[in-house]
Amino acid sequence: LPDSGPQECVVRIYIVRALQLQPQDNNGLCDPYIKISLSKKVIEDRDHYVPNTLNPIFGRMYELSCFLPQEKDLKISVYDYDTLTRDEKVGETIIDLENRFLSRYGSHCGIPQQYWISGVNTWRDQLKPSQLLQNVARFKGYAPPVLSENGRKINYGGQDYTLEEAGEERLALHILRTQGLVPEHVETRTLYSTFQPNISQGKLQMWVDVFPKSLGPPGPPFNITPRKAKKYILRVIVWNTKDVLLDEKSITGEEMSDIYVKGWMPGNEENKQKTDVHYRSLDGEGNFNWRFVFPFDYLPAEQLCLVSKKEHFWSLDKTEFRIPPRLIIQIWDNDKFSLDDYLGK
Repeated sequence: LPDSGPQECVVRIYIVRALQLQPQDNNGLCDPYIKISLSKKVIEDRDHYVPNTLNPIFGRMYELSCFLPQEKDLKISVYDYDTLTRDEKVGETIIDLENRFLSRYGSHCGIPQQYWISGVNTWRDQLKPSQLLQNVARFKGYAPPVLSENGRKINYGGQDYTLEEAGEERLALHILRTQGLVPEHVETRTLYSTFQPNISQGKLQMWVDVFPKSLGPPGPPFNITPRKAKKYILRVIVWNTKDVLLDEKSITGEEMSDIYVKGWMPGNEENKQKTDVHYRSLDGEGNFNWRFVFPFDYLPAEQLCLVSKKEHFWSLDKTEFRIPPRLIIQIWDNDKFSLDDYLGK
């Protein structure tokens, strides 16, 4: 166990996203942001509110210093941003940092699955796996772990643990993951309101790391910033149509259609495009040699398109939608004195 005396610690709070928040605005949505309180320290991240959503993706990390056990209650609140009126609290959750810091299961910092010294999953604890394993052995009354000469075997608690490839830290981490310590994970915590204390106001996905400064600086923090959509352009070439329905009759009584092709991507209906008209097709064949160009924003990891637009002309912020990438192509019959006739898609 860590020293039970007063400890100055670095606290890192990772806020991933919220789920199923209670609506606060007239449109049935809210504009949530995060507020964090730890003793007299307050972080109010009002500038990074997420507009018009009940399932915001925050992707934010906050770092604070505190003294444990005097400053142990970490309060994480979700507020609804309002321009003209006072911001309303959606809900909050409180975490006892002292309980985590003194836990025998190492809940102050979860144990990762793998040991990396570089890259996005760099080891972030202050102690290496071999040092953590020595602490666990001392707590359980075991002899210190002994590493074999070839670096492929560690004797811990009277049992041998081996790996095919040499690596003391990797092998120590493998043993740690069998000792019942808290693994690296994302918590899903329920938000509650003081006005309705027994009713859930939504969920918050997050995790907290606590590092005592007496052990030195911690590893680099994770970057959980939301992915940025990449800009793409879809080009569609319309050459010909064949066997199109003949919807009209010419003055000579022959069946015919004035064919044109229309296309768009769902979510970008304001960018509908159409070809010129192939007049008086008697056999359903149309010739165009026409090109459509559709710019769009795409998230490759999620395989979804990101669409941002204002729901109403008086809306202050754009609302983001994630929709599957689709292309709709339709064939129409052109009419001069009535509405055009839809032929198929």
